[in-house]
Amino acid sequence: MQATPPLAIRKVEMDIPFVVKDVTLSDPALAAEVLRIQLQAHQVEAQWLDYPALPVLWRDIDQVMACTDRVIGAFEGETLRGVLVASKRQQGGWHIERTVVDPACFACGWGYRLLNHLLAGADEVSVDTAEVNQAAIALYHKAGFVLQQRWTVPDGLVLWRMLYCANRLQPVLHLEPSGWVREARQIPSPNCDAREHGQPELLVIHNISLPPYRYGSQAVEQLFTNSLNPDEDPFFASIHQLRVSAHFFIRRSGQLVQFVPVQSRAWHAGVSSWQGRERCNDFSIGVEMEGCDFEPFADAQYQMLLALIEELRLHLPLRAMTGHEDIAPGRKTDPGPFFDWARVRARIDLPA
Repeated sequence: MQATPPLAIRKVEMDIPFVVKDVTLSDPALAAEVLRIQLQAHQVEAQWLDYPALPVLWRDIDQVMACTDRVIGAFEGETLRGVLVASKRQQGGWHIERTVVDPACFACGWGYRLLNHLLAGADEVSVDTAEVNQAAIALYHKAGFVLQQRWTVPDGLVLWRMLYCANRLQPVLHLEPSGWVREARQIPSPNCDAREHGQPELLVIHNISLPPYRYGSQAVEQLFTNSLNPDEDPFFASIHQLRVSAHFFIRRSGQLVQFVPVQSRAWHAGVSSWQGRERCNDFSIGVEMEGCDFEPFADAQYQMLLALIEELRLHLPLRAMTGHEDIAPGRKTDPGPFFDWARVRARIDLPA
């Protein structure tokens, strides 16, 4: 059977939960809010690092308004939650001077959203961070940065230069006769059954984030294996009884997770139709991209997706590729407007 999600998680028209955009600091009200957040975040960071000498980026509103670097702001409604400041590197790309988030909103994903906005249009980005600031290092690792250079400043603080490079080498994958990809993290889901009619012909791209708009948890794996704890998040209480799955899940880091072998039918499409054929689960492969409708996907995800599709095409009679929104219009909107179909179709010759 094909599980149909409740209204609680159907991706229909909804309010935009956040906006991340480039801003100018000529508006005194915005500049004052940026200064407030920066000073409060600086105080917390200096305590975390046990480093009172940590310099502030701006000391007063005049310095904020005089900033000539690139400034990205993250907003929840009209409320500023954080900013990222980046300068142009002589060798090209960007150097992150500071990422600051309102301390009242720590651990809510705002730092990643700011970083993701910068990386979406960048080839190379560097950042310096203290070795003891493991939260920051973990954030940059998650976004695809690697440790490049370690040094110690005169007063003893140890720093790391971290570097992000887009378009890294595409991974090499191998689809085994068992229907499992050798290089994937394999987590078998019980939410699947046998295909009734032949092999898959259609590839369907989705997006998913649990809790909504948050990345990096184990909740997607738990949902697809019927082990989601309804007490961990209010949203989980509305979906934990669903019996759904996808064949593949690609995390923001590019990690590939597989839940269902390709010969079997995963329960990802729900009520759906493609070229007049109903029940798309019967003849499709479902790929979930960790993300949402409101921000770009990561370069590492595209690299993994391209490698996956190329390997699947060697073994399966795939003849088309489309989005969940196209097979369930009005009910679904994923993978959403930020999914770069042009990039994927430039490499993969599969029609919609």
